[in-house]
Amino acid sequence: MKGEWCYFQNVFTPDECDYIIQEGLKIPGNKAKLGVEGSLTDTNYRNSDIRFFQHTDPQFKFIFDRLWQNAIVANREWFQFNINKLDYIQMAEYDSSYKGFYSRHHDVFWMNNDPVYHRKMSCVVQLTDDSKYEGGNLELFNLKEYPNKNEVRKQGTAFFFPSFIEHQACPVTTGIRYSLAAWFDGPKWQ
Repeated sequence: MKGEWCYFQNVFTPDECDYIIQEGLKIPGNKAKLGVEGSLTDTNYRNSDIRFFQHTDPQFKFIFDRLWQNAIVANREWFQFNINKLDYIQMAEYDSSYKGFYSRHHDVFWMNNDPVYHRKMSCVVQLTDDSKYEGGNLELFNLKEYPNKNEVRKQGTAFFFPSFIEHQACPVTTGIRYSLAAWFDGPKWQ
């Protein structure tokens, strides 16, 4: 591994980000849940609404394609993980009306029920223009070096990091922040 994180700006244009939000909002939202099977709701730990995009949804194909293209570069240049699967993408809504946030966590379900795969590389895409909301920063923990928060907040930026790194979405204090989360899977960690 050559780095703990990387990001690419302008992966999606402002118009594409707006389109993704508009199409995503057509999908019924649910309160975000916790755990391997997503069975526990705890708004003291995670408070956001989420929607899922499937790789078979034609209106979202360009998102999967674009993220895979960038994931290949990120993985080759920084992480060198064995990744080979991206089944779905989550769109999260963090609204200041309920102080939307997601406390410190990592994205690997070490004891999952899947006999083959673990999450290896995570990606967060900023969909909302950063002037439209306050708070809501993506923060990572226990790193040697930290990214520039202002650059990571820019609309259309895709931020990649190993799924085992702890991170959080800080509370949104004004406006609404929309983001995508994608998890690139590979053979189980050993």
